[in-house]
Amino acid sequence: MYAAAQTVKSGPKYVSASSLEVQRVASNVPGLNQKRTNGILPGATVGWAETDSIRRAPLPGIARRHSVVPSGPGRAPCSLGDALRELALAEQRLFGALRENESLKSNNEHLMQALDEASRRAVAAQRVAHHDRLTGLPNRLLLIKRLQLAIKSAAQRHRQLALLFIDLDGFKTVNDRYGHTVADRLLSAVGARIAAGVRAEDIASRYGGDEFVALISNLHDPACAGSIAEKIRKHIGECYSIDGMEIHVGASIGLAVYPDDGESYDALLRYADAAMFRDKATRRAISTLCEIRSCRSVGSQERLTTS
Repeated sequence: MYAAAQTVKSGPKYVSASSLEVQRVASNVPGLNQKRTNGILPGATVGWAETDSIRRAPLPGIARRHSVVPSGPGRAPCSLGDALRELALAEQRLFGALRENESLKSNNEHLMQALDEASRRAVAAQRVAHHDRLTGLPNRLLLIKRLQLAIKSAAQRHRQLALLFIDLDGFKTVNDRYGHTVADRLLSAVGARIAAGVRAEDIASRYGGDEFVALISNLHDPACAGSIAEKIRKHIGECYSIDGMEIHVGASIGLAVYPDDGESYDALLRYADAAMFRDKATRRAISTLCEIRSCRSVGSQERLTTS
């Protein structure tokens, strides 16, 4: 038994004596005296193959050289040091990408702030361009744009609209007597009263100087525009209290109705302007007539008193 375990020198390698004994016994077994295929005898039992594989397994406690096998096909294994260096490079690329992302995010925030500021400035510039600075009402430019759109809508829907051309009576006297500051405050107050006198869907605008224009859209009956005109005239004629002074002005109003008095914005404005001057002349005539009658009445009373 001791002799069977001895090592026998065979050629350049040393072979275990027990292995030689196994081969000798196996050669006498029918069907096993054949060439090995992949290190396993043909017809050998599973137990023999398992024994052979266990014999070739690495011994416990003996460490192999560490290696990392990449997952990609056709790539050779690399050492642990190579893997760590590659991991460090990947971390550097990741941190660089994160820093670049933060920089882009910061730049994006600055860009959004600049865009918001530019948008606010554009809105403010557009408001200045389309609104009167003194009264805050739409100016002539915006009025014409809205009037053109209203005419187009009225033509498509077969509706009517009206323009009220308003001119203040007695404003020059106030300006000459009290100065520009009081006159400007009076114009601002008049604009607020005109805006309060129209409907929410209508537009009150300052046309220039002491002239205002109101656009009455979606009109079902021209008589409604006449009622609005009288309402505005009444509001304008009420007393104004400015710096402790009571100021009175009146209003002459011209009315133009689409499409009866014109089918374009300029035709309607010309008609309303002419109607305003007729109204002013009529009011002056009525005022003059009232003054004449008042003077005659005073003279008659004086004659009666003296007699």
